Amino acid sequence: MEETFTTEPQTPEQPQGIILLQDAQSYLLSAGKWARFLGILGFIGTGFITLYALFFGTLMSAMSSFSPTPLSTMGAIPVGFIIFYFILIGVFYFFVSLYIYQFGSRVRDGIMLASSITVTDGLGKLKSAFKLIGIMTIVFMILSVFIIIGVIAFSMHMAHAVTPGFGS
Repeated sequence: MEETFTTEPQTPEQPQGIILLQDAQSYLLSAGKWARFLGILGFIGTGFITLYALFFGTLMSAMSSFSPTPLSTMGAIPVGFIIFYFILIGVFYFFVSLYIYQFGSRVRDGIMLASSITVTDGLGKLKSAFKLIGIMTIVFMILSVFIIIGVIAFSMHMAHAVTPGFGS
């Protein structure tokens, strides 16, 4: 019988990727604590936004009783649109707060238990929070451009209606 020998030296398995030093783990643990705190504040803020949206119609009715001009439509913007807008902001704010809170909890747990998988999951939640914030920023910027164009068009229309011959 013939035995085969390998010429490659056998070495113990080395971990792939980066290894977090003690300072990096300390920074992540501290960031995780702040993220949990900000997540909790975000949940509270979401509650305030939602309450404001739900009671906005009642608030406008109460204010209109003190005002000589009706505030029920707030000019050209219907109250229902404003309520929908605040509820939409509350939903986005809730998910950003949730992702930030989950990041903080998972990073803390992962470092305390020395679990790379849990820390990685927490960092994935942070990525999701940044992704959602990025999408919201792009949508806000696009809406802002449309609002500016709408305000300019409305102003030109009103100026033309009030002052015949203006702009012609």
